[in-house]
Amino acid sequence: MYKIMMFEGGVYKYTELKELIEDIGGLILQESIMQTETMLHLAFPGEEEREIRNKVKELGGKLHDLPLAGTEIMIVVPSLGKHHSVNPLCDIAEFLRRKGAITNVMGLARGVGKRIAQMTAQEKEIIEECDAAVFVFGDFKECIEEKVKLCEIIEIPYMVVGGPPDLELEHYVGGIGRKTDRMRRKGEIDKLEEMTVELGEILAEKMMEMEEDPLAASPLFIKEMIEMIMPPKAGEELPLVIHLDGLRVKIGEEDEERIMDIEVGEKKLSEICEMKKSLYEGYLLKILPEAVSGGVF
Repeated sequence: MYKIMMFEGGVYKYTELKELIEDIGGLILQESIMQTETMLHLAFPGEEEREIRNKVKELGGKLHDLPLAGTEIMIVVPSLGKHHSVNPLCDIAEFLRRKGAITNVMGLARGVGKRIAQMTAQEKEIIEECDAAVFVFGDFKECIEEKVKLCEIIEIPYMVVGGPPDLELEHYVGGIGRKTDRMRRKGEIDKLEEMTVELGEILAEKMMEMEEDPLAASPLFIKEMIEMIMPPKAGEELPLVIHLDGLRVKIGEEDEERIMDIEVGEKKLSEICEMKKSLYEGYLLKILPEAVSGGVF
């Protein structure tokens, strides 16, 4: 099982860390060099963490955990009007990004109103393209208890955040209600940390279920194979987004057949993945279980 962490340090000898990652069978997911500072997102076998930490210490850098790396999270609010956002919506999305997740924001078209709030079939399908969803509600207990019914219809893991601290709801974190300012005080940051831990536990449950029926290949490995054949264009941002069970591939229709012909081990992507057009962006590659498609080696 790969572990994903972030390295921050100088440019001095940082290539030695990249070489070590490659030697132990790891991957460089993202690389950013800004004058005298370097940031690397590293994926490596969990049992090699001690060796990585020793090398980072030798280089005088820092290693940060990214507990939500390799996931895409949808942040959902009843509407994008000032009644429901922007705070704490933006703070939650940014905090989850700092923990490694790719985050998207959705305001429901018909989410306003305690008794008449709805989620359309298309909104439900877009949300379910992601690994998990975070529903951000307000300060009113009765309103949250009614609107949580919107969450129960989706078929991916989800959590609910709101103002009241004592609601007895599954995967609920209170103390994050409407704000007139950014969440920057210690108590507010602690609440965001609590939310991240809860979300991490929800995703861990999903990963445990997946381990019972392993995928034919790791999404990280498939990402590496795709980038070897179809390297990102200059200035292109996040053309491949990793999911727990696949990837979001931001390509045009002209590249659809080309990408499915890419070889991963002894098989083509078309043999181990299902591909469909996303309602949100690009195409979705869902990796089949090894029991269905067989291994790639």
